[in-house]
Amino acid sequence: MIQFEGVTKTYQSGKQEIHALNGIDLTVETGEIFGVIGFSGAGKSSLIRTVNLLERPSSGHVLINGKDISTLSAKEIRKTRKDIGMIFQHFNLLNSKTVFHNVAMPLILANTPKNKIKEQVKELLDFVGLSDQATKYPDQLSGGQKQRIGIARALATNPSVLLCDEATSALDPQTTQSILELLRRINREYNITILLITHEMGVIREICDKVAVLEAGKVIEQGTVFEVFTNPQQPTTQRFVRSVMNDELPESLLKQLQNPSRKNSIYRIQFTGTSVGQPLMSRISRKYQLDLNVLFGNITELQGAPYGNLIVEFTGPAEEIKKALADIQEGNVNVEEVLNYAS
Repeated sequence: MIQFEGVTKTYQSGKQEIHALNGIDLTVETGEIFGVIGFSGAGKSSLIRTVNLLERPSSGHVLINGKDISTLSAKEIRKTRKDIGMIFQHFNLLNSKTVFHNVAMPLILANTPKNKIKEQVKELLDFVGLSDQATKYPDQLSGGQKQRIGIARALATNPSVLLCDEATSALDPQTTQSILELLRRINREYNITILLITHEMGVIREICDKVAVLEAGKVIEQGTVFEVFTNPQQPTTQRFVRSVMNDELPESLLKQLQNPSRKNSIYRIQFTGTSVGQPLMSRISRKYQLDLNVLFGNITELQGAPYGNLIVEFTGPAEEIKKALADIQEGNVNVEEVLNYAS
């Protein structure tokens, strides 16, 4: 478990103080994949680097399994860092060393016996699918292969916590997908707690259990991925969600629809669970004196559960639209008004 309690971080730049973190309170449960998202300058990197004391908090507490790491001795900190693996955006591999030696480096520094190093590096390279690359050098590898080597190195000391610092932002979409699948496998098979920071909401949707949104060094929203994606509260969160859900109507279409003579209403209708598979709109159109025009629709999966999102134009008498909406809301369905010229 990782706990942030009132964590702040202030940097001094000449005579100016830069407040990177402003009282962070977060809990990452053991075995979770927890994502932290924010735009550049939000404080993401400062936050994740306090977990292994690459950055020491200016105030507050960071606890790993109940221990406040800032109170540990130098020897205890070194021991704790072995239990915390870290994956970097730009891989941080040693170009003068082979793949084998890059993965082996944490074990060499820990004075691990040579036969044990050989055995463990082979096992790790097999796990990340690069057992045939041991004698190559980083410059001979693709970006995805470099990141897999970085992941193997981070796992060398058998950590219980894995920190991912923008681990996929330097990769193409296909390679990103393969790295995320590898991280999910690590979490599942080794029960390693993963804390990742990113500016890509697609990464959060793909593998995280929970998410926190950072802005100006503060947590402005947090919850399960399902909760945050289906009901984002803050404008910044809404922007991130829309970047992957792509559910905004084009401006040209909105102008066309904004015509009082149409006597129309436009609603966003969100389906979850079993309601996703029901022919609700078909039933509503037959039951009420309305014309229904589906302007947008998709179904996606969030944390293993289906989530449907429709934007529908209702045209007809206002009273009929009101009855239809009440009928829709009796199921496991959320309705939000987008435009209303029918009333």
